[in-house]
Amino acid sequence: MSEKDDKPLDEDAEIYELIKHALSDNITNQKEFKKRSELKSVLRGIISEYLDSFIVIGYDFDGKEIEFEGARSAQQRDALDTLFLRYFCYKTGYKPPNHE
Repeated sequence: MSEKDDKPLDEDAEIYELIKHALSDNITNQKEFKKRSELKSVLRGIISEYLDSFIVIGYDFDGKEIEFEGARSAQQRDALDTLFLRYFCYKTGYKPPNHE
């Protein structure tokens, strides 16, 4: 094998190690939140640095549901609702009446 053929394997190993380190760091540095509103507030702040509007749906480490959205205007909230409905229609195959 040439040095060029070995390079992707080295890059894959490096990416693997970075992901492994990030995941282990996340678990060992897991912060405890006393209130769910505190968790939502922290997550909303972090996510809003990268996204203008968003919906988060998932589970925390204890298996409890967590859901919240971030939008600055009524227009953004409406756009999120529309996107959310479209997403679930696509996933379930449902087609609203009078829509092709």
